[in-house]
Amino acid sequence: MRDLFLSNCEKNFIQKIVSEGHRLDGRNYNESRKLNITFGSDYGSCIVTLGETKVLAQVTCEVVQPKQIRPNEGILYINVEISPMAAPQFEANRQTDLLVYMNRLLEKCYKDSKCIDLESLCIVVEEKVWSIRVDVKVINHDGNLVECASIATLSSLAHFKRPDITRSGDSVIIHTLSEKDPIPTVLFHYPVCSTFAIYNSDILLSDPNFLEESVCTSSTEEESNINGGLLVVGMNQYKEVCLLDLTGAAIYNTNIVHKAIMNAADKCKDIVDLVKKLIASDDNLRQKRVKINFSDIITTEHKMSLCKKDLNIKLKNYNVDNITKIDDSDEEMEKNCMEISKYDVVSAAIQHTAEMFSKKGGSKWIEISSDSDED
Repeated sequence: MRDLFLSNCEKNFIQKIVSEGHRLDGRNYNESRKLNITFGSDYGSCIVTLGETKVLAQVTCEVVQPKQIRPNEGILYINVEISPMAAPQFEANRQTDLLVYMNRLLEKCYKDSKCIDLESLCIVVEEKVWSIRVDVKVINHDGNLVECASIATLSSLAHFKRPDITRSGDSVIIHTLSEKDPIPTVLFHYPVCSTFAIYNSDILLSDPNFLEESVCTSSTEEESNINGGLLVVGMNQYKEVCLLDLTGAAIYNTNIVHKAIMNAADKCKDIVDLVKKLIASDDNLRQKRVKINFSDIITTEHKMSLCKKDLNIKLKNYNVDNITKIDDSDEEMEKNCMEISKYDVVSAAIQHTAEMFSKKGGSKWIEISSDSDED
């Protein structure tokens, strides 16, 4: 992976505005970016958008032989992929440190915390169990990949429904969705990972973007590593800590860890309520035979996004919504003014050229009256 380096001016500017209580996009310290969750046509497929960070998750299942140490439990496997489509610094089909880091965090948060009832995935003890695989694909990287990927994993698992089965003797019949209704996945709790960026040993930034993450983790000096870093807190809706990943200043300061846990508790509850609400509305739409796919997120803004230049820095006294639209009369006046200005420029250029030719003794301009028929 090719690293992206920030200049000292960018680092100093971001550190200065953060110490003064501001952020580049105008958010508060505890404010997160806009969260959107969209489900696909298949059960267990969803796209989660956190600001400009986009992650696609898909859950699949198959019948396999169980492990010898857990003969009556199913298998959960999480796989994370980051391609050059997410950001130009990533390389295709190459395992990076960030990829391994995200895989370990998601497995600890969802597999080691026992949030899924693996015993309900057993078909025949020591012979056949369901193996659930969660494929997480990063579409666009703009910071806070861990939180966006965790929300996508949770949403896809809660939305997934496996096919129903029927046992007749030693044989197992797997029914299609048209034959029998699918069975939803049993979740004991809903854990969510929250990421915080640490500045100046006591400032916590919720949901940091790519620049804020790069500034607090791109220092090589020991003093700056003590003053900054990232803190990942995994917590469920019951305010139980499922994951805690400490780096930098979080290792040396217990107060900042306690503050992050309190902020993550409220944040996780809101996210879990949103996921449950969207899944319930999705089930109602499917019962009414409404066609559901990812085409709903393709709007005019998405089509014209490449033509627009977004302003990364939000100014206090500037708001796009306050700009008044030009009326038709104003547009006509503006066009007339432009035509007049163009006519003046062209006539001045023609006059200047005629003077130059006359001075050099070249051909002169001949005036033609409007009464003549010559062109």
